[in-house]
Amino acid sequence: MGKMEEVLRLINEGKRFPQEIAKELGTTVEEVEGIIELLKGLGYIEEVEQGPACETCPLRKICHGKCLLPKVRVLELKFEV
Repeated sequence: MGKMEEVLRLINEGKRFPQEIAKELGTTVEEVEGIIELLKGLGYIEEVEQGPACETCPLRKICHGKCLLPKVRVLELKFEV
């Protein structure tokens, strides 16, 4: 399996950040970011902004504070691999 397929597989398994994908593949973040750009260009994935909105957070019933994370880049598959 090639690296592009491996990146798609990892995204499909729930990996959403280039750093965690790079660690899993034993490669550099820069290489993963390049592969992600290719996959976006080919229409396999899209990048969406997700912010810490308390109304939609799955932890909203047990958390009494605000999320401390800034908006993050999250990768989602446009269709099943």
